[in-house]
Amino acid sequence: MGKDNKTLCKWDKDEIKDNLKELKKIVAEPRYVCKKCGRAAKKEEHLCKPEPLDK
Repeated sequence: MGKDNKTLCKWDKDEIKDNLKELKKIVAEPRYVCKKCGRAAKKEEHLCKPEPLDK
């Protein structure tokens, strides 16, 4: 995962910029959305309050 194993929800704009390649892998083909911030990710472990996306 990203810097210091934070959830994607906790990444700041500098971490996003510095880890863009990893971010692209995390958000490719999203299956979950965070109920708190609205970010999406492939795996629920990348979000602080994941909710499955409907198919």
